[in-house]
Amino acid sequence: MTNKAALKAITEDAVIREVKAVIELTGLAIQRINTGAFAIGTGKARRFIRTANKGTLDFEGYDNRGRFVGIECKRPVGGRLSAEQKYRINDINKKGGVAFVVTSGAAALQQLKNAGCI
Repeated sequence: MTNKAALKAITEDAVIREVKAVIELTGLAIQRINTGAFAIGTGKARRFIRTANKGTLDFEGYDNRGRFVGIECKRPVGGRLSAEQKYRINDINKKGGVAFVVTSGAAALQQLKNAGCI
């Protein structure tokens, strides 16, 4: 398997698992945020519940200095940010928090170190 083919085979779920392991090892107060919607009820009582706003990042919380931290996970090949995610990352960084996109647990660890979160 070529290097590009190997990278293409990595799923976003795999990246999320790696980043979650890094977060657990660092002891940061950052949690996984699942976004989307689901239906409850039936017939006229059926309604949809949204779990988080569009643009919410995969992991959100705070670092050892109390700064807000957001991490968005994308697969190495083909992963794209939505306009809402781009806006949220820029907004968090502009307001003094730390937010970034990663394609591996190693990248998340490096970004957290670079930002002084750990």
